[in-house]
Order: sequence, then structure tokens, then C-alpha cells
Amino acid sequence: MTTAFTPPSELVSALMPKTAAALSPEAKPIPVGQLLKWGDEHDDEEVRDQAARARVLLGGLRRRHAVDQELTAIADERAQLEKRLAEVQAREAELAPPKKAGRRTPTSPDTKAARAGAAANGVDCPPRGRVPKAVMDAWRASQQQIGDPAA
Repeated sequence: MTTAFTPPSELVSALMPKTAAALSPEAKPIPVGQLLKWGDEHDDEEVRDQAARARVLLGGLRRRHAVDQELTAIADERAQLEKRLAEVQAREAELAPPKKAGRRTPTSPDTKAARAGAAANGVDCPPRGRVPKAVMDAWRASQQQIGDPAA
């Protein structure tokens, strides 16, 4: 069983008696504060109860409205700060001296061969980094003895 949705305006129209004043196009709506005061002072307990519920609902709406306004203000401020940060970072990049790229020299065939020779002869040589001068000198000397033209 499904029930059809009835818009609130139609519900109010169905529940409220249609008086001449309510139907009059010149009738001004009563401000909410005055309407609530009228409801609070009414003789009918149901009307007083409706006024109390309306106050609770209006309080919830006011709180939510305030929160939404604050969230909007925060989002606006964040956007302004992010824009300013981007401007500051761009200016910093303009003023900062260029960073020197780390200079890596490719491993030459000489150092590879010197390491291999050191390992073959039991000479201590680090597997990475700079080849000690003593190891390079010994390798070059061995190459001259062999008569290698690369040396």
C-alpha cells in the first residue's frame, strides 16, 4: 500500500478553516514573534502547544542557519588563504637562488675495472662511492705493466 505525498501547503489548506480574512489578498502575514506570542497566550491548549513546538523548530532552524553561515565564512577564508599562500610561494620561488642539482658522475670503466681488480686481488675497496686513491694507483700501475693503451 502506497500513500501519495501531499505538499504541506495543501495539508495546511485542508486543516485550516477558510475564513474571509485568510483568503483576502490584502491580508498581511503576522510576524513570527507576534504569532508565537498570540499562540502562547491563547485559551486553547492545542494552540499553546503548537506555539511551543514552533519555537523549538525555529530555534533549530536558527542554529542550523548560524552554522551554515559560519561554514560558508570558513570556506571563503580558506579559499583566500590558499590563494595568498600560492602567491607567497610563487614569489619565494622567484627570489630564491636556484638549487644546485646534485652532481653525479657516471661510473667510468676505469673505476669499474679498478674495483674488479681490487676484489680479485683481495684489496679492500668500497662497492660504491669514491674508489680510494691507492686502489686507483695500483690498478693504473698494473695496466701500465700489461701495456694496456687505455691507461
